[in-house]
Amino acid sequence: MSQPLSQEEILKSQILQTAQELYQRYGIKKVTMDDVAKAVGKTRSALYYYFKNRDELFEAVMISLVDEVKNELEEIIYKEKKLESRIQAFCFAKVKGFNKTRNFISAIEARMDSEERSKYSDIIWQIHQRMMQSETTLLKRVIHESAETGEILKPDPKVIDTLLFVLLSSIRGIRRESVSENYKGQWEEGANMLAKMIVEKIRG
Repeated sequence: MSQPLSQEEILKSQILQTAQELYQRYGIKKVTMDDVAKAVGKTRSALYYYFKNRDELFEAVMISLVDEVKNELEEIIYKEKKLESRIQAFCFAKVKGFNKTRNFISAIEARMDSEERSKYSDIIWQIHQRMMQSETTLLKRVIHESAETGEILKPDPKVIDTLLFVLLSSIRGIRRESVSENYKGQWEEGANMLAKMIVEKIRG
C-alpha cells in the first residue's frame, strides 16, 4: 500500500498541474511564475521553494508527464499475462498515444516562436531521452519476469538492448505514419507484426 502524500508533495503536484494547464492555454512564453502562483493560491516565494526559475518549472512539468505516461503504460501492460500480449499492448498504447500528453505537446508547440523552440529544444530532447529510458526499463522488467516464470529462457542482455532500441524506434515510426491517409489503416497490423517479431527474437 502506497504512503499518503505529504503536504509539500501535494502542493508541488498542484503547482505542476496548474502550470501544465496554463502552458496549454496560453503558451510557455506568456506564463510567469506570478501567474502560476496566483492560480494555485500561493505566493511567488512558495513556488521558488520548489523551482528556482521558469525553465526548471517547465522541465518539471514535462518530467511529470513522462512519469504519468509510464504509469499508464505499466497499468495497460500488466492487464495481460503473456509476454507477447504485453508487448503488443505496449505497441498499441504507444501508437494510439495518450490524449492528455499529445494535446499538451501540440498546444505548447503551436504557440512557440522560433526563439522558444531553440531555447527549449534541449529540454524537450532530454525529456525524449528520459521517456526512452523509462520505457526501456519497463520492458526489461517485463522480459525479466517472463524469464523468471519460465515462459522464456533467460535472454542475452546485449540482445535485449538492441531489440528494445529497434522496438521503440519502430513504434515511433509506425505512430508517425499512422496519421497518413496511405498508412492509417495498417498501423494495427504493423504494431501486431512488430510485437510478434520482437518476441520471436527474444525467445531465440
